[in-house]
Parts: sequence; C-alpha cells; structure tokens
Amino acid sequence: MFYLRFRLTPRVQVYLAWFLLVAGMLAYTLITGFEAVLRYNTFTSTAFDLGNMDQVLWNTLHGHPFQWTNQGVDWFGPPIRLAQHFEPILLPLSLLYAFGADPRILLIFQTLVLASGALPIFLLSRHYLPRWPLVAGALVLGYLLSSALIGVNLFDFHPVALVTPLFLYAFLALTRRRFVWCLICCVLAATCKEEIPFVVMLFGFLVLWKYQAPRLGLILIIGGLLYGIVAWTAIKHFYPGNQGNNFWYRYAYLGATPTDAIVNIAMHPWILPLTYLTLERLYYLAGLLRCYGFPSLLAPEWLLPALPNLALNLLPNNNSLLYSGIYHYNAPLIPFVAMSAIIGLARLVAFWQQWRSEPVESVLLDEEHVLREQARLDVLTQRLDNIRIKLLMTIAFVGRPLAFVRPGLLVVSRVRESRWRSLNERLIDLARTISLDRLQWIVSLWIVCMVLLNFVIMIPWFNVLRADHLPGEREQGINQLLAVIPSTASVSASGTLNPHLSERSYVTVFPLITYTDQQKNLRTVDYIVVDLNHIVPEEDKDSTVRMLNQVRNSRQFCTLKQYDGVLLLVKSDGVCSTS
Repeated sequence: MFYLRFRLTPRVQVYLAWFLLVAGMLAYTLITGFEAVLRYNTFTSTAFDLGNMDQVLWNTLHGHPFQWTNQGVDWFGPPIRLAQHFEPILLPLSLLYAFGADPRILLIFQTLVLASGALPIFLLSRHYLPRWPLVAGALVLGYLLSSALIGVNLFDFHPVALVTPLFLYAFLALTRRRFVWCLICCVLAATCKEEIPFVVMLFGFLVLWKYQAPRLGLILIIGGLLYGIVAWTAIKHFYPGNQGNNFWYRYAYLGATPTDAIVNIAMHPWILPLTYLTLERLYYLAGLLRCYGFPSLLAPEWLLPALPNLALNLLPNNNSLLYSGIYHYNAPLIPFVAMSAIIGLARLVAFWQQWRSEPVESVLLDEEHVLREQARLDVLTQRLDNIRIKLLMTIAFVGRPLAFVRPGLLVVSRVRESRWRSLNERLIDLARTISLDRLQWIVSLWIVCMVLLNFVIMIPWFNVLRADHLPGEREQGINQLLAVIPSTASVSASGTLNPHLSERSYVTVFPLITYTDQQKNLRTVDYIVVDLNHIVPEEDKDSTVRMLNQVRNSRQFCTLKQYDGVLLLVKSDGVCSTS
C-alpha cells in the first residue's frame, strides 16, 4: 500500500491540516463569493429573497426599521417585515449599508461569515481527535463542500444563514469553557429567525447533558423558550387580522392551527410516519449525513437541537424545496450535523482503542466515556429484554393463547446476543490488524470520497442557482435602462430586476402594481419594469404578459423605453405618445 511506503510525521500532518484549512477557506470565499455576486450581476438573483432583504435593510438604515413593501408571493399586509419573520439581527446588519447601499455587500458578508465556520470545525476536530489531524482537514472539506452550505450561500441573502457559524462558535466556546461567549453566540443566533430560540432551548438541554454546565443550560432553556414565545407572538400581532404565521399553510393538513395540529397528531399518530417515510425525505436525511461520511450515526443525540428545523423541513406536504438539500432552510442543521460527526469519530477512536486493548485516550466528557457507555448500553439492552418478556408474560396471563410467545422471544434474544458477540469478536480482529494511524488515512479517504460523491450528486441543483454566463452587453444595456428610473420613484419590477431597484422606500414585484405607504394608504407605483425574457418562475410568463398588456391598453401606464425584452413603463394621465 501507498501508506506503507510513505508516512507523514505527526508534525507534518498538523501543518498539512492547517494548510487544508486556510486553502479551503480561501478557495471557498473566492469561488462561492464570485458565484453569489455573479448571480446578482447577471440578473439571476430574485426579489425573493435578495430584493426583500435589500429593501428592509435600506429602510432600516434610513430610520424606518423593518419597513418594506416588497411583499412575498404568499403574504399581503402592512409594510413591515415582522409580519413574516422575526429577525432583530437586521438592526445591526443594516450598518453594513453605511459603507454603501448595495446587495453585493450582503452577499460578500454572507460568504465570509459562512467560510469562517470552517475554523471552529477544525479546532473542535483537533480537540476531540488530537491524533487525527488529517481527519480535521477532511471534515473542513466536508463542511465547505457540503451542498447545504453552498446552497445557503448561493441563494441570495438570509439572516438565518448566520446561525450556522454562530452555533459552531458556540460549540467551540463550550468546549473551552468560555460560557459568556457561548451565551453571546446563542443570543445572536436567536435573533436571526423566529424558530431559532427553540433551537437554543434544545441546545441548552445539550449543555446540561453533555457539558455539565447547569447555569448556562438553564439560561438557554428558559431564555430560548421565552424569547421564542415573544417572537411568534410578534408575528401573530403584525400579521394582518392576527391570524398567525403566514407560512402555516405548509402544514395545514395537520390542522388549522398549531394547537389543532398537536391534537390531530396525538389522536392520529400514524400521520407522521406516513409523512416522513417517503423516498425523497429519506434521501434528504442521507444527504445531510453524507457530507461527513455518516459518523453522525455514532452520536445521534448531538442532533437534538436540529429537531425543530428538521420537522419544519420534513413535515410540509406541498413544498419539496424545503427538503431538497439546498436553500437556506438547512442553515440551522449544518452545525449540529458537523458536531455530531466529530463526536461520532471520537467515539470510533475510543472503540478502536478498546478493541485493540490499548489505553483509551478520549476527551469525551463523563458519561460519554466509551467504556461507561458500553456498560450502560449492555445494561439498558438487558433491561429492555426483561421488560419485553415481563410484558408478554402479563399478556399471556390475561390471554393464555399468547403464552407460547415467551420461549420464542428468549430464543430470539439469545440469537441476537450470540450474533452481537460474534460481530464484536470480528471487529476486535479487524482492529488488531489496522493501527489507529492507518485508520486515520482510511477514514480521511472515506470522508473525502463521500464529500465528492455528494457534491457530484448535487451539481444539478447547484446549476439551478448558478449564473450560466458572465455579464455582457445585455446586462450593460439593462443597467442603463434602469438608471432612467429616479431613486425616489416607486417601482413595480419583475423578479430578477427587483433586487436592482429595491433601495427605495416603495418597491413591489410585478404583476402587483400597488403598495401600502407608511400611512397605510394604498397607492399605485410610478414605474413598471419587466424582463419578458427572464420571468421566474417560467410558468408565470403568460399571466405576466396579460397583466402587462392590460395596464398598457388601459393607458394607465405608457411605454417609456425598451431594450432586448425589457420594458420600462411610466404612469400616465391616460394619454400615451405614439412616437
């Protein structure tokens, strides 16, 4: 084998791992940042969600916090972002526009923040896997090339993307017993979206259980719960008619309200298995774990804080984009999948040392010590067997025809114990032939292969988000046409043009040509601009053309300019020039 002829010293391995970290972060920042900005420059970014975020931040910086008129396709109401998402992080984020109001600042900032998440993954890997520096580099590669991370980065800008590095740094702070910094990271994460406080709450249980930090754990549990209630109450208050969150339609099959859904699930528990057990959803879960080579299966309890977002992504029965494996819906899942992978590999190392009859060198805390876990697992298994047998004996006492089940169960239990003992012996034999150093190379190669496999599988999805060309004459001509529109004018723009016109008080998405001003008055826009060659989604093109012809035929708007399929209309007094 190549390994036998070429062996890196531990110091060289550490240097190589650091090189992989720095090179990976630099390459990711340059390539993914370029692709994200290219989407904007080639009019591939859309009103949902870059145009939305751009207008909210611009208005916030200009003294109108959370104000917007760029309504979503499934929401209409008062011009405030809080009716859709509770994201207080927008207040400090608006300061980015002090350097210049431009959506590309958001895209570059998002890229830098997501790239920085590789550092805590590397440092955590070095802490839990001190003898495996190359695996730390492989895990960094898994993070930077994961489809979830790349999808979050390419699909415009979302505050929830910041949750990924914030929780990773929270884990790093916990590991180094820097509880104040951990709390700061969790508070910032909770301000990124309304469901994240409940993630913080479950993270608090993990802090209590794994890190033995009761004060911090209780603060996160209680604070996360209370803050989450405040966040959802705020959305309910600002949403028109106090009807609740406007995204509940995704889960309406469970019940008209969240309370109805809980009751319905309790009364009909088979609803969830019928929803979850689909090939697409199982494939989605496999894709999340595949990015690191599936070691998360050895530490599934570290995925506990990911449960709220997993439920949000898997439960909808009418929106497969949520479990497609890309887009911003996965941002809160990434840090916990990464951390569970690191802990899973640390457990593998401890088991391997045990099988080789070597001293177990593990930094896992208390109950996570591999020997103690194995003993507890054996006790738990035995107790479960006893409970099952006693239960069946009770049933047999009530119904004597079932008495024959107990001997059969005893046979099944003995067969299972025999097979587990045989498997354990085979693993011991395997471990004695492969040293821990050699196992590092095998694991590293496995992770890299899984990362590349996942990347290749997701290329078609990446192509949906990537721009397919560099800016050219058409983009230059469109920019010149858009420059005709005054910066103070209200505009209705088609989806791909919208982000280039959203730094103004009033903008909306065509075919909507009205907006609600700050006095809650309904007004008609001054300009309409539509790119007929690039309607997103494509099936809306016919309705867009019909609406465009309607406003032109009514002479409510007149054509001012046009260029290569892009039409600019201006509001008229009923008389249009024929020239």
